[in-house]
Amino acid sequence: MKYTALIFILLIILVFTLINLVSLIFFRVPTSNTSRTAFDVIIVLGSPADSDGGPSEVMKQRVIEGVKRFYQGQAKHILFTGSAVYSEFIEADVMSEFAHSLGVPKDTILTDTKSKNTYQNIFNSIGVMRDQNWLSALVVTSPSHIQRTSFILSTYDIEYRVIGSHIPPKLWAWELIVGQWEKYIITRLFFSGYSQTYGLRKGE
Repeated sequence: MKYTALIFILLIILVFTLINLVSLIFFRVPTSNTSRTAFDVIIVLGSPADSDGGPSEVMKQRVIEGVKRFYQGQAKHILFTGSAVYSEFIEADVMSEFAHSLGVPKDTILTDTKSKNTYQNIFNSIGVMRDQNWLSALVVTSPSHIQRTSFILSTYDIEYRVIGSHIPPKLWAWELIVGQWEKYIITRLFFSGYSQTYGLRKGE
């Protein structure tokens, strides 16, 4: 019984080590490919809203970071991306309303309300950029999400920089768990071959 528990613990350590090594070795992409300080657009990636339709804490922090950069003059437009994935509330719309409540003019806000995952967030955002003839973007997400976001962005011919939003102390444990989940997703992409198609399937 003692040896079984020891083997189980060793297997868990091995799995966690493998997950972290794959993300560290094979997905080491820069979070920025440009030295510019001003961009055509700020893109804020979606996160689930609260059950009452208001912005969740993670969503708030992403929007606040995007709005701060907007007021610093780093871009003249903000694009919020995300559909109703985990609830009935469309993430892009909730973020847009919150940003407007912080003083951002509605005519500077764009939304993508169709994206259901990170790959679609980036794919659809690039589509909006092309429609607007924009070539550069400052992308805001949570710190644990930066690596995968940067990997996807690195496959597109745009100038980009990915930055992380503030994480309040009460969410540090959650951010750590999500960070491990992100590394698991990256590892799964690597071994499944989806890393060559950025996780997009037909119709996505």
